[in-house]
Amino acid sequence: MSAIEVSAPDVESAIAQGLQQLHLIRAEVKIEVLDEGSRGVLGIGARPARVRLTPFAELEIRQPPQTIEPPPPPTEIQQSSPPVVESAAPVVEKSADAISASGLMHSHEAAEASAPKIEGEDLALTLVRDILWHMGLKRCQVAAHSIFPPNSDEEPSIWVDVTLSNNHDADLLLGHQREGLNALQTVVQTMWSHRTRSSLRVNVDVNGYRRRREQQLINMAKRLAEKVVAHGRPITLEPMPANERRIVHMALRDQPGVFTESFGEGASRKVQIKPKK
Repeated sequence: MSAIEVSAPDVESAIAQGLQQLHLIRAEVKIEVLDEGSRGVLGIGARPARVRLTPFAELEIRQPPQTIEPPPPPTEIQQSSPPVVESAAPVVEKSADAISASGLMHSHEAAEASAPKIEGEDLALTLVRDILWHMGLKRCQVAAHSIFPPNSDEEPSIWVDVTLSNNHDADLLLGHQREGLNALQTVVQTMWSHRTRSSLRVNVDVNGYRRRREQQLINMAKRLAEKVVAHGRPITLEPMPANERRIVHMALRDQPGVFTESFGEGASRKVQIKPKK
């Protein structure tokens, strides 16, 4: 995500427009006022204000977090009909030389085969693939895997990764404040929970957006927590959806010297980072 320049009648309007375009909050960007603009005299000689917004996490966004394991090889959707999830693993013939030279590969494959799997993972995969197929997004790859957090206080979840190589298809889900992705997430979660009678979370991601956003929020929360400790004053973040507020809370729950609280109603609900007394 590169820096952008925005023009508007005044500086605050330009900043607000830029934050909306970047889908970020003030704490996540460096703001440079290039021109404060002028109202002119009776409108004569007026010029707009110009600002440049540079995301602090620009380099982090370009690279996936190193601590997150890559998902298993994705399965490509067939164009002719909705794909069917097979429960049996495919049988691959190997020569004697290949078998003798692949001891490490065999141990790795065995570990993957024995990895724990949430019941309903295949259902989540099928739901996402079928919905995308009916949307006409047939040239994509979809993969699912189960996540078991090391902390016993957190519930396991299912993560479904969607890869869209076509920019137009990706814009359908990631454009305009990610409304398409959020709608897909809601539909899949509702259908999956209804079918399985389970309250576990199914996370749907497109082109790695949620992973990058999660890491970005974690890094931002820790930077702001350091400022709270250094200055002894609370910092209030801009309104966030519930899933992003949860990321901030979880990122700082064991952070020394600070604690977090949410306040507000509906879409205006915010997270505040406070110093511990």
